[in-house]
Amino acid sequence: MKKRTLIISLVIAAILAGALVINANLAGIVASRQQQNDALIEESMAYHIGTLAYLYAYPIVDMTQQMHNETHRVSDDQQVYAPVNRLHRFPEIVGPDTGGNLRAPNNDTLYYSGWFDISEEPLIIHTPDTQGRYYTIAVTNLYSEVEHIGRRTTGTKQQYFGLTGPNWKGRLPDDVTRISVESEQGWLLGRMLVEGPEDYEAAMALVNDIWLASLSEFTPGQRPAMPPKIKAPATDVINNLEFFSTFHAQLEKLPPRPDEAALMAQFEAIGLSRSQSFDPTTLSEAARRGLERAVVAGKKLVEAATQRTIPDYNGWMISKKIGRYGFDYMHRASVARGGYGNLPEESLYPAMLFDADGELLEGGQVYQLHFAADEMPPVNGFWSLSAYRLTDQQLEENEFQRYSIGDRTKGLRYNTDGSLTLTLQHEKPDDTEANWLPVPAGNYLLVMRLYEPAAAVLEDEYLLPRLQRIEQ
Repeated sequence: MKKRTLIISLVIAAILAGALVINANLAGIVASRQQQNDALIEESMAYHIGTLAYLYAYPIVDMTQQMHNETHRVSDDQQVYAPVNRLHRFPEIVGPDTGGNLRAPNNDTLYYSGWFDISEEPLIIHTPDTQGRYYTIAVTNLYSEVEHIGRRTTGTKQQYFGLTGPNWKGRLPDDVTRISVESEQGWLLGRMLVEGPEDYEAAMALVNDIWLASLSEFTPGQRPAMPPKIKAPATDVINNLEFFSTFHAQLEKLPPRPDEAALMAQFEAIGLSRSQSFDPTTLSEAARRGLERAVVAGKKLVEAATQRTIPDYNGWMISKKIGRYGFDYMHRASVARGGYGNLPEESLYPAMLFDADGELLEGGQVYQLHFAADEMPPVNGFWSLSAYRLTDQQLEENEFQRYSIGDRTKGLRYNTDGSLTLTLQHEKPDDTEANWLPVPAGNYLLVMRLYEPAAAVLEDEYLLPRLQRIEQ
């Protein structure tokens, strides 16, 4: 009996021991599966939310990168440089290889630009009396949204303007017009009308009389000295995880937007929070993989958004949301990558990539743009047409040295009925150069600029004519 009991006890002990082994193995399997699930969730969240964050933050990071690279001496041959809260004045009418970091620059105006930081105090902007000459300064915040100083909005008399940040509570000097800016940092891009090389000196004299001063160094009529140059390595954060570090650093300073609280909560789920630090070196392997994938996907998404065709009017793609984007983050990012821009009422940029047959515009083809006598572009300013290489959105050298054509082009030949026909091709036409716009040899982007467009343009009552391909 005792022997039987002992045997039963040994069997039971063996069974229990096996169960313990099974349970231990099962626990290990469960734990391993849990780790896999956690890694899957972490990588997927970082990838999907990170892609959205890339799209949202693109103009913020792009501007921050440009600000560093243009306010520091990052190379001996850089074209654009000025310290923070100072202006760089482009020394010539923009042509091939002189546009600096500008994307699809115009040939109608002299450019001047600067990056501001009003986190400590306001920035005062002095503008001279241009005596009716067109000029504008686009005050662009880090969200790529715009306000304008200039002929259309503030007139052309000598004035002082004060940019103030979201947290500044002080008082500006008398006769200084306040302009509130949502972000503490941002970009100033100015344009001054120039009527060709013969008008250069007069236009540049006015540009040189536009200057900036922080409030503490401001004295009416006295331009402050230029600070010493600061050298630093160039930054490139658009293509790597530093993109998110740069975004996070700016996110800490940008005031929350009430309508974006839910979106910000999603960003917080992957560590992009105003209330916590963000360091790519401390990321888990899963989170790192997800965010690295997000950078690749986000970049492709922005590029695709830039290249897509939006609804067109007679073949012309026209966006009337530039400078005011609401929740359209994709459009905002695509405009930033394409070069930013003015509000529609300041200037419109109808653009064309394809001809009427759906083929990319190409310099070997001959195109004509015909305006009936009573259908010239209705503008309160002026209009022009330019062509850019599709590869880099820059002007291409031509023997005629003409990089735009428009209502101010000297020597234009109108038809006997008052209409106007412009010819677009790479090679010089046999008959006349008067109405010829030289275009790049390969594929190109065509951009019409309508400065101070009339209401008929803004309300789609006026449409630009179709571009016609001429059989050779």
